[in-house]
Amino acid sequence: MSHTINILHGTDWWTDCDDVAALRILCRAHKAGKINLCCVGIDSVMEYSASSVSAFMDNEGVTAPIGVAFSAERPGKGCKYQAGLAKHPHTVRSNGECMEAFRLYRKTLASLEGKAQITEVGFPQIIMELLRSGPDEYSPLPGMELVRQKVEKIWLMAGRFDQMPGREYNLCAYPVCSEAGHFICENSPVPLVFLGFEVGVDVITGNTVPEGDLLKEAFTAHGSANGRSSWDPMLVEAAVTQDLAAAGYTAVYGTVHVDAATGDNTFTPGSGNHCYLVKTQPNRFYEDRINRILDGSAVG
Repeated sequence: MSHTINILHGTDWWTDCDDVAALRILCRAHKAGKINLCCVGIDSVMEYSASSVSAFMDNEGVTAPIGVAFSAERPGKGCKYQAGLAKHPHTVRSNGECMEAFRLYRKTLASLEGKAQITEVGFPQIIMELLRSGPDEYSPLPGMELVRQKVEKIWLMAGRFDQMPGREYNLCAYPVCSEAGHFICENSPVPLVFLGFEVGVDVITGNTVPEGDLLKEAFTAHGSANGRSSWDPMLVEAAVTQDLAAAGYTAVYGTVHVDAATGDNTFTPGSGNHCYLVKTQPNRFYEDRINRILDGSAVG
């Protein structure tokens, strides 16, 4: 199997079920040889986080290391699908079996012969911690230089760009999210690609997945048996495709700014190293494209 794109994937795997749809797209692209899913970092941590991610990936037939952002532990058992997924067979039994996520990213990047891309569909603190990290047993390079040498670009489901200032959950939910968004935008040594709230909110997917499927189970537990907005699957599907025009997007280039206190985002057009995606097709185009992956009627 010849993989062409190395991907490190970050997910909150918590308040919404579209994280599960995104992971399915990555798993199926991995199995189809389009990507190498190098690892998964969980950036909002509850009791069944690692075990439920493990159960889902095991069910998909994909093995990849799981990292946990231990600084982002959330009290209680509030996720509506984690406990159910964790009842299925899984290799990773608990969060404690996992590496700290940013250290897993360092280990993964240092071990790769080529470069990688990072997709983040949740809170961005793992990326901030990676950029701020110092040399360790995996690489003598500080995080900023390691990313500069080993990462091609970073894809973020974050922000809102149809109004200014924009306000979106992944950058505003917690102070660390706002801090991380600000730090990444100010300091990233590689290009940033943003897919904003407005892109996925009206694209409803997951409604064609059959009963008995773990993805259907997660959507039903979340209360979205008839489908959910597609922020996360749209972001990773664009990253897998790489060809933005073919995936139905155009990119608007410039510089994204995130307020470190509020998480509100603004955008300065120009020749900056950032861009946000704008749809070029009707919603049905993306719904059909993603649903065919999710329900198995397409490969990859």
